Amino acid sequence: MIFREWLREKLREKRLSQLELARRSGVSQGAISRWIRGEREPDEASIVKVAKALGAGEEEIALLLGLEKGFVFPLEAKDVAVPLLSGEIPCGTPVNGFEEYIVGSVPLNESLLSLRIGRAYQAGLRLFAVRARGDSMIGKGIAEGDFVVFSPDLEVQSGDIGVVDIEDEGLCIKQVIFQGGTVILQSANPAYPPLVFTDRPVRIVGKVILSLSFH
Repeated sequence: MIFREWLREKLREKRLSQLELARRSGVSQGAISRWIRGEREPDEASIVKVAKALGAGEEEIALLLGLEKGFVFPLEAKDVAVPLLSGEIPCGTPVNGFEEYIVGSVPLNESLLSLRIGRAYQAGLRLFAVRARGDSMIGKGIAEGDFVVFSPDLEVQSGDIGVVDIEDEGLCIKQVIFQGGTVILQSANPAYPPLVFTDRPVRIVGKVILSLSFH
């Protein structure tokens, strides 16, 4: 998830096609396409090749490799305080109405944040954190009690992980898949079947940027 989103952002930023990136990196275009679609995860050697081809420095590459392995980096002087929301946010909360549900803050390493969303952070992108409940997203590295950082200002595309508001049920964290007029909320644990919405209202609250564990 982390590398895929980073790769999308870098290709947009540098205005490169997948074909050109394949030529520069020596990694096949087919592999790059599968990573972006979330069909396959890259190995460490491929991450390094692609990152170097996109001009990433040693520190950025190290952060990418660490995030893919699930490492939690130590906090530094330049930390960002991300507002932590109550777990009791009612269903139907307006996108602009989170402020009254802030119960604290989560410290986030600024270098990780810049790596994850690039220039959008400096542009004033709103960020919030919630605690994950349950194990339905364990296959995407989101465990019970983890802090999940999301933004209501980023568009959720098909295949992204989002914070979703289900009518009469409240908020949940799922992989969001769009198929025509149907919204499918996919768990990352085979114990939980997908939730399919055609007529019942479902609202995408924000795009998940990353999850953090301080266990």
